[in-house]
Amino acid sequence: MVVADGAAIDRAAIAALLRAESDFLVVGEAADSAEAIALCRKLDPDVLVLTLTLPSAAEQSALAEIRQALPDLGVVAMSERGWSDCLVLNPPLASHTPHAPGRSLCSGGSDCLQIAAAFGAMGTVRRSADPKALFSTIRSVASGRASYEPGTIAAIAGEKTLSGEPIRELSPRLLEVAALLADGHSNKEIASALGISEPTVKKHVAQLLHRLGLDDRLQAALFVARHPLLFTPRGVGAMR
Repeated sequence: MVVADGAAIDRAAIAALLRAESDFLVVGEAADSAEAIALCRKLDPDVLVLTLTLPSAAEQSALAEIRQALPDLGVVAMSERGWSDCLVLNPPLASHTPHAPGRSLCSGGSDCLQIAAAFGAMGTVRRSADPKALFSTIRSVASGRASYEPGTIAAIAGEKTLSGEPIRELSPRLLEVAALLADGHSNKEIASALGISEPTVKKHVAQLLHRLGLDDRLQAALFVARHPLLFTPRGVGAMR
């Protein structure tokens, strides 16, 4: 396996921990996404153990870059960060964003490991977990089986809710509108992209807001960005 972590001490500690297991062979260590991709192409490991803070020179996350370059590689993602510490899910000015009274737009939102699963990681592990959990996850991924920590499993199973109520199923058309809305497109642009009229787009946006229990298109765009597990597995992410 290859271990990828941007912090030298952490990377060495993880590699040493894994080398202590008799059935593990750590063949390389990477400090950034480019190095991880190069090592994995050269060494063809069964598993890449990746911390989600790994530096990437690309405009996307290290995980997305690696998955694009090596789609068949089994990735075990490690993180301790939830949405409250994530600059993507909870940007510095998020507290100033208008939202419905009494509701936090991020409540129930996906955290970094859930996003990692949505974007192709076969395994997820909290950095605070017992090392045995990491070992078990690596063995599962190496054998071709996905293995996620409990919080990620709950989200994938659809147990995440907003304000205590399950979110109703969105139609394929509403998912398309949601994706384009999240990218900041106007009703006119959405109409052109989907080949429908502007009044129809307005109707779809109204339906989307009603289904999500939100007040305006800005809230809907933020909701899509902060709840990727509700959208990405069904194709929205491919449009963005």
